[in-house]
Amino acid sequence: MVLQQQTNAAIWGTAAVNKTVKITTSWDKKSYSTQSDANGNWKIKVKTPTAGGPFSIKITDGKELELKNILIGEVWICSGQSNMEMTVNNSKNAGIEIQNANFPTVRLFKVPLRVGQFPEEDIPSGEWNVCSPETIADFSAVGYFFGRELSTELNVAIGLLQTAWGGTVAETWTSSETLHNDPDFKDQLAEL
Repeated sequence: MVLQQQTNAAIWGTAAVNKTVKITTSWDKKSYSTQSDANGNWKIKVKTPTAGGPFSIKITDGKELELKNILIGEVWICSGQSNMEMTVNNSKNAGIEIQNANFPTVRLFKVPLRVGQFPEEDIPSGEWNVCSPETIADFSAVGYFFGRELSTELNVAIGLLQTAWGGTVAETWTSSETLHNDPDFKDQLAEL
């Protein structure tokens, strides 16, 4: 994965109720801890350094989990409709672009398409992949070309999160609070 540089990055999960959860980061050897709440949920914000890596993060609540091969750099959300969803496999010179997609400091995460009536805490599946000829074909072409250019220009790791769905209307990507404050959507919201 890639975490945003020079920020307080949120890491969260679940554990037994009222369990102490501890995180240790390899970049500064600093430890952070918290207690899970009455539902077992916990969240810790960790301070990230300037771009670099690879690093690791150890998470323990008595049982240890280690996240490895973490880069610190710039993270971008590739969101939108069909223009953003169009894949590298469907771009101009796709074969050559795919063959040359060896960018180990560019990491890709594709959010699965799923309809939901309300915002969700988590997604059902998904994983970070290193950008390579084996992983790039079905990723957003716009996202990839943008990320590749940024990686080369800035010389830092780039994390690309694709959350695009062709044919969706803009209102589906807008918060209900915003829509409630717009009189043009009053009747549609009441019907929904």
